[in-house]
Amino acid sequence: MEFSKKESYAIQIGNYLKNGRYAKALELSTEMTGKFPKEPLSHFMAAKSYYFSGKYEKAKMEGRKAFNLSHTKSDMMFSAIITASALFMLGKYDEAHKLLVHFEGENNEDVEKLLLIFYAVKGDGGKAGEYYKELYSLNMDIARKFIRKLAGISEA
Repeated sequence: MEFSKKESYAIQIGNYLKNGRYAKALELSTEMTGKFPKEPLSHFMAAKSYYFSGKYEKAKMEGRKAFNLSHTKSDMMFSAIITASALFMLGKYDEAHKLLVHFEGENNEDVEKLLLIFYAVKGDGGKAGEYYKELYSLNMDIARKFIRKLAGISEA
């Protein structure tokens, strides 16, 4: 399947990821990065595809490429989120933290969640609590669901 626009690739890759078709997402991401090698979106979608396929080292590398090619702070933040997520899965918590702290105060739920996890893993309950409060102020429902999920509590 070949598309002429990067946005068309991104939509199809997103659909594959949403439906758990990770091999197809990876295949299309590889095609997209070949066709649009200097576009951060190409590498971001490749990073997501690798991440959901459990290939965290490759997700980290593609996320970094997307970050380095980004032109806006928003693009940089989304690239940092997927890169930090891969770093967490690789057990590289400090490296993930260094990336995320640049986006503190950006009012992004994903950044707040990852920083909460970082401080919880590091055993700093006070800082983890601060990020939970920040996440709660951004979106109360997301905060509650996130904590339930972390605690292994099913939704009622």
